Amino acid sequence: MRPSYVMGRKHGRDIRLVHPAHTTMDCAHCDARAKHALPLGERTYTCTACNTVSPRDKNSARVMLVRAGLNPAGADGGRPPGALLQEAA
Repeated sequence: MRPSYVMGRKHGRDIRLVHPAHTTMDCAHCDARAKHALPLGERTYTCTACNTVSPRDKNSARVMLVRAGLNPAGADGGRPPGALLQEAA
């Protein structure tokens, strides 16, 4: 077993591995794939199929959440419903 799974189980976390290929080329909203990879200097992703515009890294993170079978709706910094803040020790 991989160490990340062991630590995840130990701390009650769900670990899902996602293949990172093409995450900067896929649209998180419509799943369309760009014909060419974005250059590293290009920080904004624009989908030619649905015209969605988002920061490159946020789009890639959403693509990975979708691939993991999760809902990326709360990926903009909000806490999921029912999430509690941990008190400082």
